[in-house]
Amino acid sequence: MELLYLIPGDGMPDDEIKRREKVTNSLAREGTKVTVEEVGEGPLSIESEIEAYMSIGPLLEWLFELRKDNKFDAIIIGCAGDPGLGAARELMDIPVIGPAESAYHMACMVSDRFSVISPKQAGCDAADDLVARTREMGLNNRLASVEFVEMPITEMWGDDPTAVITQATIAINKAKENGAGSVVLGCMSMAFRTANTEWDVGIPVINPLTAAIKIAESFVDMGIQQSRVTFPAADFEKLVGTVFKE
Repeated sequence: MELLYLIPGDGMPDDEIKRREKVTNSLAREGTKVTVEEVGEGPLSIESEIEAYMSIGPLLEWLFELRKDNKFDAIIIGCAGDPGLGAARELMDIPVIGPAESAYHMACMVSDRFSVISPKQAGCDAADDLVARTREMGLNNRLASVEFVEMPITEMWGDDPTAVITQATIAINKAKENGAGSVVLGCMSMAFRTANTEWDVGIPVINPLTAAIKIAESFVDMGIQQSRVTFPAADFEKLVGTVFKE
């Protein structure tokens, strides 16, 4: 099985991309190969709605080119905001997986209510985008709270998880006080930094990286991909020459 983990945006150091590929393959089962690539155009990190929207166009152009190769069995969008997920599903004929969507639904399987542990939105404790996303998924009444860590996303890159674990643990304890029966790590940099962490916090911690990999593997095994009722196939005759270039 060949999976692609596609990072929206541009500017992540090569050594961090290589580290992430090593981590993803350590989480995948034997026989699954995960390739990690960066789109190469767009924001350095996604910590605001502006950055999320600015990442989507280049992401879709990259996926349009990928269609010609037919190399991968499934694609994971490498951001916990799942930017461009619906559009990517219209574009591709293989499963396209959103880490946040995967992790939120897993959290609902192990608890009645869950919290999301998130970086700040443009430097602020702004939870409305996450609340809106869970509402779109019909999970709003399952969301206990959104809790925040102080570290910017780019400071989470690297191997040492200590600082991230310390801040996340504080946020998880706040989530428990707010009634959460489980928590989802709401940032892929946080997810990568703590991928091998054994959390001792009293409730399940859902890592969206692991969730996305396992959902992708399961969908390929089961022959499942996005519904063409919900995600109609893109009209390439219309799009080629206007939006996309052949």
